[in-house]
This record gives sequence, structure tokens and C-alpha cells, in this order.
Amino acid sequence: MRVSIVLIAALAAALNSPTAVAAQSADAARFREFVRSDFQRHLLLRAFASLPPAVFRRCPALMSDRSQVTPIRRVTFALDGFPDFGAWKESFPVSGCGNDTIINFYFVVRYNEKIDTFIALPGTTRADLILQRDARMQALTGGALMVKDCKNLTITNTKFESYGLSHPATPDPGPLHRLRPWWETWTMVGCGHKVEVPIDFTPDATGTLIVVPAKFATIDY
Repeated sequence: MRVSIVLIAALAAALNSPTAVAAQSADAARFREFVRSDFQRHLLLRAFASLPPAVFRRCPALMSDRSQVTPIRRVTFALDGFPDFGAWKESFPVSGCGNDTIINFYFVVRYNEKIDTFIALPGTTRADLILQRDARMQALTGGALMVKDCKNLTITNTKFESYGLSHPATPDPGPLHRLRPWWETWTMVGCGHKVEVPIDFTPDATGTLIVVPAKFATIDY
């Protein structure tokens, strides 16, 4: 597989030096070897090439520390050495080019050892992929209310703020609370503006309530 993308040296080093987290029992060594393989590197290169320029900016000052690999489902391997089950997340902190953030990718193994790559929102959001999809639409709607007639907003960062809720301010019920609410700030840019939108996440027995108090959003002209 050929991938036509040139990475800055700092990012290339991060691609080659991931740090796997959490034991994978008997498959631990094979998993650590796989996330350093050329095959996984090609998946990452293709994913980076798909990122919008507003999210992943390239410049001579680009810096990236080691990536963080987090297994989501236990990864197992077939006799040929390729994963045949499992899922994991790989995150790359990037800085120096005007959008300091964390680039996040998810990888899910399907049948016949096929691996699907999902580009997640950048930053430190606690939302999973499904919740990101639902919250994204609400966040962009809230941002559009602040920037009239702008249809090209791009989410460039997400920041987990704290447990509890933002508006109205609600205290953290504590780590023992099974349905612990939290709030984040999502940053988006478009039409020459930067907008920061707070988002409240409230889990309940049926899912997670997403509230975007758009009137508390801030905009940089």
C-alpha cells in the first residue's frame, strides 16, 4: 500500500514510538509489535492525510510526543500474525502550528482480519464515538448561532473541563456516582472566527443527555 504524505520528523518519530497501555494477556507482546508495524503505520498515515487542515496543521515547528495506545476490546491474533478480533485507540499530542491538540484514531478489527479506521474528534473529550457523533451536530448548531451565515465550521479541539455541569453550575456527585455528569468546551473555527461552545453531558438509564447552552458560547472576532 502506498501513501503519498510527507510527515514532519517529530510526528514520524511519534508514529514509530507508540506507547501501548494495558496488558493484553498472552497477546500483549504481539499487540505491542503490531502497533509498531509498517501495516499500522500505513493506516495512521492514511488517517492523518484525511484530517482537515484546520485540525492538523503542518509547519516546521510541529512537535509531537509519543502516541498513546489504549485497547478498547482485547486484541487477539490469527496464525498469520494479524489481528482477528479487538479494538484500540491511538492518540497523538501535536503542538507548535497554531492548533495544539490531541489527534485521536480508533481501529476496529472486522471479519477476515480487516481493520476499520475511525477518525475521532481531536482533544480530550470523554465522549465515545457514538456520543461524539450526536454531540457534534448540536455543537455545530450552537456555533452557527454565534456565527451567522457560516456553514463551514470545523471542530478543532475538545477539552474535558470537569465533572458536574456548567450551566447551571452543578457540583460533581463524586466518583462513586454511577451516572456521573461532566462538561466540556469544544472549539471550532470557520469564516474567520473561532467559537468556544460549552457542552453538558448527563448520563441516565437510557443514554446520555447532551445540552449545548449556546448563549454561554464565546466568539473571537
